[in-house]
Amino acid sequence: MTTNRHIPHHPLLALALLLLTAACQKKLQPASVEIVDPIRHYYPVLQGETLGVTYEIENTSSTTLFIQEIQTTCGCIVPLDKLPIVILPHKKDNIHLSFNSTKNTGYVTHYIWCYGNFTDSIYRELRFDTNIVPSADYIRDYEQLYHEQMTHSGSMRDFVDGKTSNKGYYTDKGDPRALNRESLQDKIDNLMGY
Repeated sequence: MTTNRHIPHHPLLALALLLLTAACQKKLQPASVEIVDPIRHYYPVLQGETLGVTYEIENTSSTTLFIQEIQTTCGCIVPLDKLPIVILPHKKDNIHLSFNSTKNTGYVTHYIWCYGNFTDSIYRELRFDTNIVPSADYIRDYEQLYHEQMTHSGSMRDFVDGKTSNKGYYTDKGDPRALNRESLQDKIDNLMGY
């Protein structure tokens, strides 16, 4: 069973639809851009870490730039911005990406293609590389332990003092460490004949 819906005819609604249709059919004018450091070399990261990658783009033309699509060479790179990215004439904006290094090892190079109304091409290519260092099978050094602890606890105080829930307790009889030091010193004094 089908029903016909009647859309009321209104002259202003018809005019608005006509203008919207005409605006959509208008071809976007090309925009010239400057991209700050489109090719980058990042310092090594530990496997499993997330690397934030941000590219600054300046629209150097008098035409609005529309970046309509972002493609990457790997599913481990996720664009964080809502598309389309609109950069007004003579303004700057950033493209934010997140690179998850979990499934990579060693030297990696990744490409990002931004599609929009650029001059001379429909896309701009961005590139970055880094070394992904796998977790060590040996005893970790202090720097690695510090990094892991800061990642999990998130507080320098927790790292130095320990978490309040894991400190244990003591009673009014005194600090057991001080009592042990005193009894040990008494034993040493007795042995030495003091």
